[in-house]
Amino acid sequence: MPKGYKKKKGCWCPSDFNDSTAMSDSTSVDINEDFIFDTPLDELVDNLYAKRSVTRENALVEIVDSFESDDLLSFVENQYITISYLFINSIKKGMTKETNLACRAIGLLSFTVGGGTGSHEIMKEALPQLCKILSGSDQSKIPAVVKCIGLLAFLGADDLDETEVALEAIWKIIQPKTGNNVTTVKYEPPVVVAAITAWTFLLTTISTWRINQENWTKYISDLSNLLEADDRTVRMAAGEAIALFFELKLFDVKPAEEDSEYFQRLTYMNNMRAKVTAQIDALSCEASHKGANKKNRSAQRELFRNIWDYVMNGGDIEETVKMSSRGTILCISSWAELIQLNFIKHFLRKGFHQHAQYNPLMREIFTFDEDEIEYLPNRVKKIHRSKSKRRHYMQIKKERDIAEARKQSFFNELIY
Repeated sequence: MPKGYKKKKGCWCPSDFNDSTAMSDSTSVDINEDFIFDTPLDELVDNLYAKRSVTRENALVEIVDSFESDDLLSFVENQYITISYLFINSIKKGMTKETNLACRAIGLLSFTVGGGTGSHEIMKEALPQLCKILSGSDQSKIPAVVKCIGLLAFLGADDLDETEVALEAIWKIIQPKTGNNVTTVKYEPPVVVAAITAWTFLLTTISTWRINQENWTKYISDLSNLLEADDRTVRMAAGEAIALFFELKLFDVKPAEEDSEYFQRLTYMNNMRAKVTAQIDALSCEASHKGANKKNRSAQRELFRNIWDYVMNGGDIEETVKMSSRGTILCISSWAELIQLNFIKHFLRKGFHQHAQYNPLMREIFTFDEDEIEYLPNRVKKIHRSKSKRRHYMQIKKERDIAEARKQSFFNELIY
């Protein structure tokens, strides 16, 4: 129990919290007319004590909007524990809408607090309740929950052990356990995609020197199987994870002294590398099928061509993102950074640029370049990007013949 708090009617409240000013015996909140809130946000937070779920939901909608629209550090820095317990209470008690909103709210709270001790405390308190939801049967809550776990652990995990606890919890959604006494759950593609995306995002925090390759063999095999999934979005999410595996050198096998199983592992990983490389090549030029979504097919081809270029030719990731009107540019140069950028943009939504300008945490995660040159008009930038893209793919096309020869040589070496 947090210091100075007591459990009251299903949630943690300050020990001096007065029932008569927050909850009545009816189903609505009964607030004393003489009570004056310091700010509208104080009133919204107070509404999270309400019995009625619709009152809590409406409060969460406005709180999430405030986190996205304003810099709330001064509001939350001295009461983030109180607020996080209210969010956890909504995660625990709420129906789908309330739980999903509360997951976003507590993630935004942790991002606003800015990592460190505050985010670690939030993660420790929220993770057990979030994992309970993953063990349930309500799939409508799972996408929001796995994204929340991914972000909270990304910001709050102190060491590899805490990170691996979160990774393992999410992986159970990606690859449910099977067995004689286990009922296999079939998750819908959007649920699987959310889980793979959150898992891959969290994996970016593990540097190469901290990884024991032996522990990751099962993940490579499962991700290879997901590259053959029926749903194209699942294949694309698995492809990004595979790209990160190549970047972290998880396909490499390091010899150890007196390791009799070294050559067995080396053979297995070489075979997996060959299999995955062939899958990437096939997906980069997948033929159209009747009824297939053309937009997703083009996106898949582009993604796997980029992965193929990286794996076979060592092609660099080069992407710049305009962060503010003051000339701040975010430079992306690795798969890990690209995965982090996409996940954080998706989670923060319209609050991304707000945090980019005012939250120091963004500069701890990403590298920003200050460019004093005036930006080109949007129309000109679009033309420039279009020409750059055409040049890029013309270069790729030029190199594909060479890459094909390299691939054939690569396979021949593995076979013979």
